[in-house]
Amino acid sequence: MAYNLSEGSLQVIMNGGHYDKPVMQVLGSKKIQGSGANEKYRLLVSDGRHSYSFAMLAIQLNDKLITGELSDYSVVQIDRFVTSLLKNTGKGEKRVMVILDITILAPGSQVGKKIGNPQTLTDESSASAAPAPAMQPVPKPTPAPQRTMPVTTTNLDSSILSSQMTHPIASLSPYQNKWVIKVRVMNKSPIRSWSNARGEGTLFSMDLCDETGEIRATAFKNECTKFYDMIQVDKVYYISRCQLKTANKQFTNLKNDYEMTFTSETVVAECMEEASSVPTIKYDFQPISEIANKTPDSLLDVIGVCKMASDLQELTARNTGKQLKKRELTLVDSSGGAVTLTLWGTEAEKFDVNSNPVITVKGARLAEFNSSKSLSCLASTMVRYNPDLPEAHKLRGWYDQGGANMDIVNISAKSGVYTGGSNEWISFADAESRQLGSGEKGDYYSLLGVVTFLFTDNAVYKACPQEQCNKKLVDQENGLFRCEKCNREYPNFKYRLLLAANVSDPSGDQRVTAFNETAEAMLGRPAADIGRMFEYDKNSYLELFEEVKFKTFVFKLRTKMETYNDEARLKTIVMNAQPVDYKDANAKLIKSIQTMTGVEL
Repeated sequence: MAYNLSEGSLQVIMNGGHYDKPVMQVLGSKKIQGSGANEKYRLLVSDGRHSYSFAMLAIQLNDKLITGELSDYSVVQIDRFVTSLLKNTGKGEKRVMVILDITILAPGSQVGKKIGNPQTLTDESSASAAPAPAMQPVPKPTPAPQRTMPVTTTNLDSSILSSQMTHPIASLSPYQNKWVIKVRVMNKSPIRSWSNARGEGTLFSMDLCDETGEIRATAFKNECTKFYDMIQVDKVYYISRCQLKTANKQFTNLKNDYEMTFTSETVVAECMEEASSVPTIKYDFQPISEIANKTPDSLLDVIGVCKMASDLQELTARNTGKQLKKRELTLVDSSGGAVTLTLWGTEAEKFDVNSNPVITVKGARLAEFNSSKSLSCLASTMVRYNPDLPEAHKLRGWYDQGGANMDIVNISAKSGVYTGGSNEWISFADAESRQLGSGEKGDYYSLLGVVTFLFTDNAVYKACPQEQCNKKLVDQENGLFRCEKCNREYPNFKYRLLLAANVSDPSGDQRVTAFNETAEAMLGRPAADIGRMFEYDKNSYLELFEEVKFKTFVFKLRTKMETYNDEARLKTIVMNAQPVDYKDANAKLIKSIQTMTGVEL
């Protein structure tokens, strides 16, 4: 099959010209920085005549590489891109193409080879006139924009800073200083005071975004006074001449390795023309039911409907003696989870307790106390009510059409009888006598138990390869797997575990369910290994489960009575399973004997 690449398009683009939706081939990719959700990748692309390795993939497109959808030899149409001049150490400036949107016309597995004999595009070749591509209109190159910086003023006419002069956030680094960004202000903190050995002053910070990424900016002292009233949340501004440095991840969860500091030369101008192309807040929503598995002190993005709200509470801070105001909200979503979100200060005071709004939260801190987890807003947390987002409209429809009455698992629930702390082990008989799980909220407790049986048939399944989606895939039997939740097909998948088992102690037994990470701890192998054993080595798979039988663990369990087909059953979930620390176990046994006999051992 013939693939018509846009020959000559790279020469036009890298000479500062415009070329609409060029068709190119991806010849290779390389991770250049970052980790996890903040990874950045560079592509080697070809238009059939030239190849160029300074093409950067926008972060939101990373999943196409990670899932294998975008692979070597793929033929793609680049629907949207921007270019930026970066310093190339010792070699002047280098133009980089940042790919914002892409359509895969043919996967690499189908193409299978390099098309044509492309030559590496050099500075000399890019400066020469680009020949007309065959069988299509000749694109008209436009001259490279002049990078002359405007005068330093906060009242700069934004028409001076045309969109052709702007750089994408994704291209910023401390190794360049001539740039202008066009960004929307997602959030702005109150002015705060600071004092240390180097002096004292005031500061405020704000979170900025464009279509390629996000970045935090902070203004101190004079710049704090100069810009605070001028800059407004949700407006779009041109900003230049800030200092860039490595981001302090302790105070931000934005997906950027760098952050900006305003200086005396910083220029800020409001964008007066059409600014709808600049997106609003970027979220990485976590299903509420999965928050229980997240690490405490993580900063998370969540969307949910406020099902309940407490009265406004006043308390005194233990360390500073300041009077604080807070309000606790219970958020629910369609994953069947519920979590407590704590609002503070003005946000807590102005909340309308008589409504059930859809709430989006960006950058809330995850706290844990007595095995229950909750979210708390920080000064940098962004909270929006009933936002105009597809996710919000979908969630509102779910809640109004029956979701409000759905059975939920409240991960912030505190047991009315037993807090679930690790200081006490109880037995199944104790749990039954205390009627744990019979209340409206689930109860937590710890138990020393033995795994007596494991159900092997449905313990492993093929799940969506997206990091935040664990939905079971549907095998299309054509080499592709469909995720109904994401409404997409993938050529690959990840294995996940859903382990059902019987756990016994001297007083009784209970059927329990362990989800992926907990099941891995019990079986002693990662889900990927277990999945491959299930597919290709069934004997080893069954032997692994046999080896776990009659092993003893310290279980942290969550139990709640649930109704299935009008039948009430106790559902018990393993929140954690740890091997026995016999020194700790003996200490608990001695203490128990002392309590029963009254004799000190």
